[in-house]
Amino acid sequence: MQVLNLEEKNTERMEAINKFTLMDDTFMTQVFSGDLECTEELLKIILKRNDLSVTKSLTQLTIGNLFGRSVRLDIYANDATGKQYDIEVQQDDSGAVPERARLNSALFDSRLTTSGEKYKEMPETYIIFITSNDVLKRGLSVYTIERTIQETGELFGDKAHIVYVNGSYRGNDKVGWLMHDFNCKDYREMHNPKIAERVRYFKEEPKGVTEMCETMQKIVDRERDDADVKARMDIALNLWSEGEHDLDKISRTTKLSVEQVRRAITVVQPV
Repeated sequence: MQVLNLEEKNTERMEAINKFTLMDDTFMTQVFSGDLECTEELLKIILKRNDLSVTKSLTQLTIGNLFGRSVRLDIYANDATGKQYDIEVQQDDSGAVPERARLNSALFDSRLTTSGEKYKEMPETYIIFITSNDVLKRGLSVYTIERTIQETGELFGDKAHIVYVNGSYRGNDKVGWLMHDFNCKDYREMHNPKIAERVRYFKEEPKGVTEMCETMQKIVDRERDDADVKARMDIALNLWSEGEHDLDKISRTTKLSVEQVRRAITVVQPV
């Protein structure tokens, strides 16, 4: 097996960084992480709302779910009026199916609500998918999905919105320019100066490149850990299926916590 020296590793990483576009969720989340101005610019263009003011922008926020699939949000943001946003970049069409939007919306709401809160106090939410292809195949730049009363055509008014942005759209307007920028490797060819400057920072500035490399390593480590945990949870499920129902013993065998064992086996039988 060939072992790369430090210089070769750095060259390899720089080549990877130079190839990144904002359609790569690793790079996109780094560019928008904590940057209120760029996140605000993104939302203003997609939602056509010049009055929008972003007060928080986080990336890679995980929303856990003890009873099923958890989700990791690419960008979580909120604005000065309390509206909440989940922005996802999807290169694979299967990652932006309507059911995925439904799951994100449901878990998003579960995170934002507290016991005893009045229903009318629930915040307005937006689940936004930026997709490589025209997933909904209608030739539009942006699709806004709302629940309606079918018999009258009126909006239901539940304050939950789903938006799909067609990443292949290249019209001569703000959305078309934004989607060009999202697919652009070279910041010098971008239309939006604010986003271009952030891209330049992570591709050229030594500090930005270092931050990008550190993020890439964290993601590799996390995925390795996730794969390891999944393998051990599969073992726990097999032990349970074969008749071993002592949770502490399964925990010791798999080196999982009892709660992880519990989650692994609830697909078979509640504990």
